[in-house]
Amino acid sequence: MKFEHVLLGFVAMRPCTGYDLKRWLDSEMGRMIRLRTQQSQIYRTLSRMCADGWIDYTVERNEGRPDAKVYRVTEAGERALRDRLAEPYTPSPDFGDPEFLVRYTFAIFLSAEEQVRLVHTELEARRAQVERFRAREIHEEPWLPGVDPARMMQILDHVHDYKGLTLDAHVRWLEEILAELTR
Repeated sequence: MKFEHVLLGFVAMRPCTGYDLKRWLDSEMGRMIRLRTQQSQIYRTLSRMCADGWIDYTVERNEGRPDAKVYRVTEAGERALRDRLAEPYTPSPDFGDPEFLVRYTFAIFLSAEEQVRLVHTELEARRAQVERFRAREIHEEPWLPGVDPARMMQILDHVHDYKGLTLDAHVRWLEEILAELTR
C-alpha cells in the first residue's frame, strides 16, 4: 500500500499531527508493519495530500511551543481510502510483506463481509504456501571451497525451520481471526 494511503488511514481514524503520525510509525505497532520514514517525508506527503483534497488541517496554537497542524480526513480522502481498500487483495509471495497487516489495520473502513473476505484470501494463500513449503526439494549446491557443506545445510535447515514456524503461527492466527469474525 502506498505511504499516503497509510497516512490517510490513520488520519481517517482520528485527527492527528505530523508528529503524532511519526510517533505511531516509530512505535512497536508501526514497526510491525515495517514503515520506517523520516519526519520530513511525512510532512511532504501530508502537504501533497492536502493539495489533492484528501485531508485538511486546523492550526492549534500552543503557548510557548510551535503551533501544530491538526489533520483531518475530507470526504474525498475517505472515498480515496475506501476505494484503495476495495481493490482486490492479492497476497504477496512473502507472508512477511506488510500489505496484509496494513489492510487489516484499516479494516474498520470495510464492511464485515469485506473484512472476512480479506482474512479468508490471506488464509487460503498461506495454506497453499505451507503445502509448497513442506514439499521443498533439497538440492546439492556447488559451494565454494572453504564452505563446509554439512554445516551450510544445517544453517539453511535452521532458517527453513524458522520460516516454517512463523508461517504456521501466521496461519493459526488467521484461522483464529476468521473463526472470531464468523461466529
